[in-house]
Amino acid sequence: MPLDSLMYESQDEAFKRRCIGWEFKYSLLPRRCHYTGRLIWLQAYMGTSILTGPGDPIFEHRWCHKKEYLFLKIKGII
Repeated sequence: MPLDSLMYESQDEAFKRRCIGWEFKYSLLPRRCHYTGRLIWLQAYMGTSILTGPGDPIFEHRWCHKKEYLFLKIKGII
């Protein structure tokens, strides 16, 4: 087994590790759910992750449908 496959971390795991928190938001623009790919209108949860380094901090936002958020939270994915 190659050494780099043992140290591999998926982007979802990295997002979960660096996640600041999830907020219930109202979005006037249509968004796409990161986990299901469905279009989201008006009410959704937005997760924020921060990546700090030698430069400016980078904020990554992920949107999740409000019903899917509950299921993913119970399963421990979020």
